[in-house]
Amino acid sequence: MRKLRIASVAIALSVPAGSTAAQESGRALLTPPPMDGSPGHTIYTASCAECHSGERAARAPGLTTLGTMTPRAVVSSLEGGRMRRHGEQLTPEERRAVAEWLTGETLVETRLPSSAFCASPPERAVAVHWSGWGGGAGETGFVDASRAGLTAADLPNLELAWAFGFPDASQVRSKPAVIGDRILVGSAYGEVYSIDLETGCVHWVFAADAAVRGAIAIGDGPGGEQTAFFADFGTNVYAIDAASGALRWRGTAGTHSDHVVTGSVAVHDGRVFVPLSSMEILTAGNPIYECCTSAGGVVAFTTEAGEQLWAFMTVPETPRHVGENEVGARVLAPSGAPVWSSPTVDAARGLLYIGTGENYTRPTTGASDAIIALDVATGTAVWTFQGREGDAWNMACQTPRNFQNCPDPSGPDHDFGMAPILVTREDGSQILVAGQKSGMVWALDPDADGELVWARRIGKGSALGGIHWGLVSDGRRAYVPNVDHAFAVMVDPRTGVSAQANSEDPPAPGVYALELSAGEVLWRAEPDLTVCQGRPGCMPYFSAAPTAIEGAVLAGSLDGHLRAYSTEDGSVLWDVDTAREFETVNGVPGRGGALDGPGPVVAHGYVLVNSGYDLFSQMPGNLLLAYRIRPQEPSP
Repeated sequence: MRKLRIASVAIALSVPAGSTAAQESGRALLTPPPMDGSPGHTIYTASCAECHSGERAARAPGLTTLGTMTPRAVVSSLEGGRMRRHGEQLTPEERRAVAEWLTGETLVETRLPSSAFCASPPERAVAVHWSGWGGGAGETGFVDASRAGLTAADLPNLELAWAFGFPDASQVRSKPAVIGDRILVGSAYGEVYSIDLETGCVHWVFAADAAVRGAIAIGDGPGGEQTAFFADFGTNVYAIDAASGALRWRGTAGTHSDHVVTGSVAVHDGRVFVPLSSMEILTAGNPIYECCTSAGGVVAFTTEAGEQLWAFMTVPETPRHVGENEVGARVLAPSGAPVWSSPTVDAARGLLYIGTGENYTRPTTGASDAIIALDVATGTAVWTFQGREGDAWNMACQTPRNFQNCPDPSGPDHDFGMAPILVTREDGSQILVAGQKSGMVWALDPDADGELVWARRIGKGSALGGIHWGLVSDGRRAYVPNVDHAFAVMVDPRTGVSAQANSEDPPAPGVYALELSAGEVLWRAEPDLTVCQGRPGCMPYFSAAPTAIEGAVLAGSLDGHLRAYSTEDGSVLWDVDTAREFETVNGVPGRGGALDGPGPVVAHGYVLVNSGYDLFSQMPGNLLLAYRIRPQEPSP
């Protein structure tokens, strides 16, 4: 590592890996499960209530939100998802009992009806219209008119083409790839669907072993054939035939029992790059657990055969015994610095950029809350830019009774949760731009080992953002959603004092446009505070990554609205409410919810948006919605 500089989140965690839009059953959203002393109620009280009914459960769904899920979703989380460490302490019967008590439903697994499938097999496509997290062409989230098939002038003429309902799901996190006239998209239970772009019918379904949360990336695989690459939550890495769904190879990226993949893979020049994050941030909530021993990283595989080329760990040294917590459990350090988001390839410089999260224990390292540039061929760290030093935090810091593994003092949890973007400005120069959950936007010089070009604070920042999932640029400006959850500022459980330096600053949520020479704010689109009107789980904040087209930036909100703003002045050009019931093309009851995580995909004349995100007590949903330009009426 040649340089380290100090300037001046992980994706925040809670319960299930995937759940359902259960509103179709008619169950009232505000009705909690009965406190009836049943086995499920007893298990919940003993094993779950500390986080989900506690005083500071802002990042863990409460009973009301849990009640909107399906039993399959709860069991899935306890068996292989976010809550698997807690689920390991329960028998299969106990997991089922608590799931059925929480949801008021019997455990079943929904299958797609035969009518959901296409009548004829798909043709082998060649044209790739969208691939990976950032689109596959520059990875900035901007789509020119030729690839998008539409511009800002077309937005008022969009209409819903179809709605696809994911069975038993209440969050839709995987960003679709668009190849020819087909969509490839993952799901909360590991299914990867090939969907017809025009009609929404299903060509085939591939079953992975765990939830597929990241985007599907397209590239050349074995024999030069067009291949879809992705990873599941269990760190399994897959290469499947993009036309038929047939498995070409699979590998495993994780080496720690708590390793997971929450971000998207990146594909370049015969390599697949897989980001590693960790659920040990949750495991640390157990006071007798010896915290912590995991680290984030990136693992590179060959696209041809899935052979591992190299592995980079953000904390390369073996954690050592540095003390004991209040109940006598050993504290181990250094640890943490997970990589929650997609790596970004800089082909011209031979670099791979990653953003990292906080350390889990103290002493901290220089690789946490940082942007790190790796040699794309070897995985060696070339330079590091740290946005905040000394940030140590884990979920023990949120449980008033079981805080013993919380670092002392605790940090603010100000990760880089987004993929850095490499922007070519109008003068031809390039900058690397990344937003942090602190509310800071950083511009770095990729030709000067990440030297700081400019920095701009646009928000108060919090554990849920600040800048949470991403920002975009069209080369003229950067467009940045700022969440500023007022309730998600971390407080040290031992002292009650906020861990962030600017804790007295007022929240300033909205979508911001920054010019690229010095980061000056050109305009701010404020949230619509009138939309929620008491709807449970509705929040007027911008957390999801946006997408930009010529003349407009499309930003989803936690209130369920997808809005398109003029890139010139931030005025609203198009606004659609997705947080409602939809009739789906595949026969699965469907309802939209919060828009969070990935931004919309604009490709081949369609706008594709995921609707539903039940983490952090937000509105659940299970939809992929496809909008296209309304056909012109024939002239009389």
